[in-house]
Amino acid sequence: MPDTSRKLVEDRVSISRDVPSRAELDPIAENDIAEVARFVAVQSGKTRETTESNLRWFLLENPACHPKHPLGFALRSAGLLVGCILCSPQAFLSESKKVVLMGSSSFYVDDLHRGHGGRIFLQYCRLGMQWPLFGTSANAQAAALWKAAGAKPIPGSDGELFGVLRWPPVAEEFAHRKNPNRLLSHLAGSSISGLIGLVRPLKLECNDPDSLQLLTSAEQANDLSIHDSSARLTAMRDLPYIRWRYFSGRDATVAVFAFRSRRPDREILVTVNQRTRGYRGQINTLNVLDVYPEVSPDDWLQPVGALIARYRNIVDAIVLRNQDAERQKLFRARGFQQRTFDAPNGWYLDKAKLLPTHDWYPVPADGDGLI
Repeated sequence: MPDTSRKLVEDRVSISRDVPSRAELDPIAENDIAEVARFVAVQSGKTRETTESNLRWFLLENPACHPKHPLGFALRSAGLLVGCILCSPQAFLSESKKVVLMGSSSFYVDDLHRGHGGRIFLQYCRLGMQWPLFGTSANAQAAALWKAAGAKPIPGSDGELFGVLRWPPVAEEFAHRKNPNRLLSHLAGSSISGLIGLVRPLKLECNDPDSLQLLTSAEQANDLSIHDSSARLTAMRDLPYIRWRYFSGRDATVAVFAFRSRRPDREILVTVNQRTRGYRGQINTLNVLDVYPEVSPDDWLQPVGALIARYRNIVDAIVLRNQDAERQKLFRARGFQQRTFDAPNGWYLDKAKLLPTHDWYPVPADGDGLI
């Protein structure tokens, strides 16, 4: 990283006087995964067992990984792990050119060592001379580091579209944020949500759910027309990636579909998962992870309508990310709510100019944003 960029990053996260000064930054090895998982579990509020299992899948089973790829970097103070950033490569295509980007994941620093966050990120940025770098789960603090390093936001990563199917749990969340009283939140969720639903319904034709053919193997998905060259930078959806990402048994909520598109007349890949949101996990969302090959904005309405028809009795809302301005306008006109993030959660840094193009077709399945 140039000295000027390095100074910008260090200025963003200056080391305060009360932060312990002795901290060592070392590469993460495979035998460190259990220790890293314990630390990440504490920082993320998840169980150690679940975190370790997910990290071993995400880091070690990833088909894009090579033995020479770094797993990440760990910050230790007095022998204790106090910070980390993990590395997760992913293969992309532009035209017929394959390029591997080195993703970032699980960037955490404990409270007493927050001043060393810039140091950890600088170490990750040094990988930019070998690979283009990207991340899809940056919070506002991490976004400031990406920006200071000269990175650019991934298109459409500054917000999401939220299509509400059932208003009670969503209205409860609104009420809780305004007045965090659980009783009042429950009352709001049950009394005003019906009225809100009448005022802000989704105006989307819900196609026959049978227009989505559920695929039960990676081979079925691989047989779709998803291997044509693309002028835009897009994920390489080969058989090993599809098997790892969607058919590894890691997430019971993942579903992979073939949807018959009329323009062009072919089957397209549609993938989703489900996640809970809200102060008590009361909102069950369906996240659209991938729609490929890329279709026109109007043709996006068809698979989304079919998903709503299929999941309307199971989820409370459907979430769309990485939407361009035209698709955002289209879905807002159909009743989707725009949610703007504090800062873009997706960034890329191409210091060595290794990318064949900066024209992206990003999808939420890229990186670790909705893992």
